[in-house]
Amino acid sequence: MYRRQAVAFASQPARAGKIALLIVLALAVSSGFALALDVPPLTGRIVDTAHLLPPELAASLSQELAAHEQRTGNQVAILTLPTLQGEPVEDFSHRVATTWKLGQKGTDNGVLLLVAPQDRRIRIEVGYGLEGVLTDAVTSRIIRNEMVPHFRAGNYAEGIATGARAIIGTIEGTYTAPKDQPPAPRALTQQWSGFLPAVVVGAFVGAIFLALKKGFGLFAGGILAFLLALSSGIVIAVIAAVVSLVLALVLSVLFRGGGGLPGGGYVGRGWSGGGMGDFSGGGSFTGGGGDFGGGGASGRW
Repeated sequence: MYRRQAVAFASQPARAGKIALLIVLALAVSSGFALALDVPPLTGRIVDTAHLLPPELAASLSQELAAHEQRTGNQVAILTLPTLQGEPVEDFSHRVATTWKLGQKGTDNGVLLLVAPQDRRIRIEVGYGLEGVLTDAVTSRIIRNEMVPHFRAGNYAEGIATGARAIIGTIEGTYTAPKDQPPAPRALTQQWSGFLPAVVVGAFVGAIFLALKKGFGLFAGGILAFLLALSSGIVIAVIAAVVSLVLALVLSVLFRGGGGLPGGGYVGRGWSGGGMGDFSGGGSFTGGGGDFGGGGASGRW
């Protein structure tokens, strides 16, 4: 019996090779979704790896954050990074805040302001102890009304400084977030930014399962494409799911017909050797052992 199985497997080397190639390609394309981005080291109250803040402003803002901590005991930190490399901003922000342990142990009064310009994503992560004052609604209004207008104008430094000062002012009672304004419509390219990656990943996943004669994989690929594109809107997510289903069928037909697919490389993710810098504003700074439960808000521009 084992000999017959070995002979049957050996008689299909090309098919096995193509399946392996499809798997490698899918991993290469979806690596941005599957692997966790490294948390950068906490080198100061401001870790500006995306180089969005001029040194003078970073130093001044770091002093304001230090003065706020001295007055209240709250720890507010800012992190900028060029891109999240496909990781959801909520997941990465929470991971950074808990790794850095912002806030004091027992009071959990830490806040993280995260900006990823290439992804056009903002996140204010709020520790347990400050969720009563920095509510989801308040942090959302700070992002939309104080930060996003500056970012859309290309003034990242002013947007970050305004957002950080609004956070401090809200905690200290000297700032009131303005009421919501009707959101400006996003550009068409921004609306469809998540469409292509979702379609490619969904199509490859569906094609792999079809190649392995697992019919349900076709729908798994479509569902995956839908979920990946959902942040761009329900209509775009549905279109992405349908397109990925069609492409998966096409890929499976090409595979069965002997068509080959080009290989792809993979670049690992992390912070070492990337030429990224940071500015801490001088002096040592460490988290105090605070904890986070997912409070806060996210935004895009």
